[in-house]
Amino acid sequence: MLFLAFVAGLLAFNAYLEKKRREALEQVAVRLGMQFSAQSVEGIPSRLNQSSFELFQRGRGRRYCNWMSKRLIDGTEIALFDYQYTSGSGKNRSTYRMSVFSAYQEDLWLPSFRLHPENAFFHGIAKAFGMKDINFESHPKFSRSYLLRGQDEAQIRIRFHPGVLSFLEDHLNYAVEGSGSHLILWRSNQRVQPEGIENFMRLGEELVRRLSRI
Repeated sequence: MLFLAFVAGLLAFNAYLEKKRREALEQVAVRLGMQFSAQSVEGIPSRLNQSSFELFQRGRGRRYCNWMSKRLIDGTEIALFDYQYTSGSGKNRSTYRMSVFSAYQEDLWLPSFRLHPENAFFHGIAKAFGMKDINFESHPKFSRSYLLRGQDEAQIRIRFHPGVLSFLEDHLNYAVEGSGSHLILWRSNQRVQPEGIENFMRLGEELVRRLSRI
């Protein structure tokens, strides 16, 4: 009985924290002139689902909530949302939660790529798919810090010009996926606090702008 009471108390406390986060994010959305939806649903929005991003294919129980969105002056549609998925089972079961920035720009036309902080796990994924790490001699810090992969290396190198490489060297530990008109940005298993949402949004917008310049 004591254990059950502890679990019930823990669940109630977590629900309270999620409620406070939701309320704070809604206030941020209002301040930034963004639409807000707190609804938590399984899956991901259809447009992002069609992008076939690797992030949205991981694990099970994929859910998103606290959706904030707006259209920029240049027509780019941006959104920020909380996303989670679960992997493993039993004692090895883990739930991963993160804040994701997404952008949709019709004339962005990015080559499909995946960028992750350099580590053994993502090296294993790259090898499994027969993809090599794309490095840049001009930016050794970027090459040491990130694993960049994709089928069309020539086009990826065009998009990852010095302005993009230097920007990412100054903002380490982010993951990025791009394909066609879509781009997403996040930090693995890290949710951005409400007070940091605006900076996170500006960072995503700047990355889109730099990738657009070729």
